[in-house]
Amino acid sequence: MEVIYCQDQDHTGNPLNLFCLDKECQSKGLICSFCLLKSHQEHVNNVFPLKTIIQNLNKANNPKNQQELYNKGNQIFEKHHKIKQTFRSNLIQIKEILNKLEKEIQKQIKVLDLEASLFVGDAFEKSISVLNKQKLQKEEIEQAIEKIEPLLKTCDGQIWILRESEINQSAQKLLKIAEVIERESKYWLEKCLLDLNKLYEICQNPIKKQVQILTSQNRYQLTYEQWNLKETDAISFRSKKKHDIWLSGVGLYEITTKPEQPLSFTVQIFEGANVNSKMVIYEDTFSVQPNINFCNHIGKMCFNKAIKIEFDKPYTIALKPNQSCLSYYGANGLLETEEFQFSEPSFTQEFSDNSTTINQGVIPHFYYEE
Repeated sequence: MEVIYCQDQDHTGNPLNLFCLDKECQSKGLICSFCLLKSHQEHVNNVFPLKTIIQNLNKANNPKNQQELYNKGNQIFEKHHKIKQTFRSNLIQIKEILNKLEKEIQKQIKVLDLEASLFVGDAFEKSISVLNKQKLQKEEIEQAIEKIEPLLKTCDGQIWILRESEINQSAQKLLKIAEVIERESKYWLEKCLLDLNKLYEICQNPIKKQVQILTSQNRYQLTYEQWNLKETDAISFRSKKKHDIWLSGVGLYEITTKPEQPLSFTVQIFEGANVNSKMVIYEDTFSVQPNINFCNHIGKMCFNKAIKIEFDKPYTIALKPNQSCLSYYGANGLLETEEFQFSEPSFTQEFSDNSTTINQGVIPHFYYEE
């Protein structure tokens, strides 16, 4: 590469052979040694010889790394496409529910207006006057009675007009219904607006939102070998965090036998403290790869999406292997850790032959985001 010299008058003749990679630096880029002394002393660790950078790039430029970059790039594009599809799908559903909501509120208000009209002006007298006419059409009779129907009361084949006290009760009921509609619509619509504004802020600055994967405390005090995995192993839990968290994976104890065929686990997360197929909120399959890294006999298994876990709400997670095998397992399980409370789940009829305890299991801890 041909030598390029610094254009600063005080640095004349000094080659631009260094490169500043500091993200916060206002004059990052190609610099000379005088530039380094003048403007880059505070982040000298982020300044590298240009030759070193090029050498490292050439090392990385091999078919294997190119394929890895190509695969990563495709994964990113697929993720972006999925985001757009999900957004559009959700937006369509939001528009549909807003239209339904608007129509339903208009319908309820129309009913309330009709009933409330009895208490305003001479609606009652007008309806009576219409009904006392000698010649009427079917629609006129139905409309007149419909307007005063809230004042009519029937029981055991008898009909009578509400007394004044009953009319007052009816009026109070209408007021209460209107109050409930106003209160609930105001609360939920304002909450939706607040959540959408938060989403807008996150989308404006997504890179500033630091996603940190946290590891919960291991709920088992001891680790042993030779746990026979063949049926559903499940545990119920509640988050002790005062805010929502996002469950992104679980720790899985190391398998000690070599299965005859590829080993996988069906993982299911249920709402509530029981294993019930009607309450499944997440389902996936874990493939246990031979090269998985186990630390203290525990490997990390990630979900394909993070699952929202609400504060103090019960959930149950269940794992079932596709074949019988032996693994490490936890003993002396705690009922409570710093992040979670645990309990033994119940099983519906379809899972009735399976059993689990909180003292022996294959899920020692969770991975989650806050």
